[in-house]
Amino acid sequence: MTDLNQEQRAYDLLQWVPYSLPGFFDDDLAVIGFYTETQAQKSDAALKAWDDDHPFVSSPELTAFKELERLGIYSQSDFYSPSKAKDGAYSEQLKRRTASRVINSSSPTRRESNSGGEGTGLDASHAKQSFRARRPRRRARS
Repeated sequence: MTDLNQEQRAYDLLQWVPYSLPGFFDDDLAVIGFYTETQAQKSDAALKAWDDDHPFVSSPELTAFKELERLGIYSQSDFYSPSKAKDGAYSEQLKRRTASRVINSSSPTRRESNSGGEGTGLDASHAKQSFRARRPRRRARS
């Protein structure tokens, strides 16, 4: 059943919008939920128009924090700190991280250093480099 108080409230909200209502409050329209449905449509359209006019733009510090989180420097349990962001700590940390990666990447890679073709076992550059521990064997019952 439709709540008539909720319908009356929706009707009152719709009166602020010019030409949106056919006339005075009608109990028959309220019973079928016309006013709440119309008010919800108008509200959703207004919110969509606002979002289209004012798109969300993330701050550079929040973007740097999310990148540091993606790189594994911060975990999901670490929270974004506005006071650190105000000082530019996240972007500085990201700059230091990318600068250290550039310095480290200037050394020859494994493929370049293994140009002679030696290393056909686990040292091969194309080999899978993971290790899976073996399960201990069960003891035989005596």
